[in-house]
Amino acid sequence: MDAQDLQRRLSEFQVIANEVLTDVKDITPQQVKHWIVSPFLVSLGWDPHDKKQVYLDFPTKFDGGHASYALLDPSGRPRLVLEVYAAKTPVRSAAEEAAKKARSVGAPLVLLTDGGEFSLWHVAEKEPPTPLFMLSLKDLPENAEALVGLAAEYRLSDTGIDALRRSAIRLAVLQMLEDNSEKTFDAMVSWVKSQVAPGALDEATESAIRDATMLWLTEEHLSMPIFAGQQGPHRPHELRPTNARDWEQFPKGPAGTFQYKYDTSKTLDARQSPKEVKQALRMQGMRTHTATAFGGFYYALRQRAGLPMGAIDS
Repeated sequence: MDAQDLQRRLSEFQVIANEVLTDVKDITPQQVKHWIVSPFLVSLGWDPHDKKQVYLDFPTKFDGGHASYALLDPSGRPRLVLEVYAAKTPVRSAAEEAAKKARSVGAPLVLLTDGGEFSLWHVAEKEPPTPLFMLSLKDLPENAEALVGLAAEYRLSDTGIDALRRSAIRLAVLQMLEDNSEKTFDAMVSWVKSQVAPGALDEATESAIRDATMLWLTEEHLSMPIFAGQQGPHRPHELRPTNARDWEQFPKGPAGTFQYKYDTSKTLDARQSPKEVKQALRMQGMRTHTATAFGGFYYALRQRAGLPMGAIDS
């Protein structure tokens, strides 16, 4: 499953889950499991009815308790503990409690949800759980690229978990760098290390920090005056974030043309290549929330217009 396919699946799931939350007031954890968590797992390619993949009420070694779900690798080892918690429970408290269950069975990941919010945590042996993603239901489709490592085809292998951690760190670093442009590359890397992971750094963290810093610097480089005629006069931190929901089809244009809901003078032509659409966004003073979210933004517009999807080269 690639990011485009996952985005489509998560978009379909998001519509259904949102209807549930709208129709059912004071939803219970049991209803969240049945109407939201199970369809969410299906969108990721997991089969909730296959106990060799998804184990409901998984027994843990912590206080003789159970986890709402455990996702298993092909050898039957739990790799992710999924807990459904009540909406008013502080997320950090829920994560710390779930992390104890995860450690007791050797699972390196915890996924928490109350139906409307989803948070993924990395669990180390002797450290507090580290948040990787904290996303609302509506934000899941646009972050499909970062969530591919949760897909069933990976069965939460070391490769899949490594991909999740790298994606999370890259997104965090890109956001942090928005306000720190007056540094050399090595100085940026050193500064981000101190902010993201004080203490020991593993290879995944180190690589993700450098990748994100290089990506951000590339974007910054393209905004220099010499490139202004091609890319627009705006620096990255001056661009207004946008997502696919902010754009509606241009009423007088062909399929694939869109206008910005809040300023109809701003338009996009999704029939163009990804690079051309990204440049058009920049010229109008806009960008996606993160550099890695552009693929999902472009795909969503083309899907809405009924345009064929090829490989996205962002």
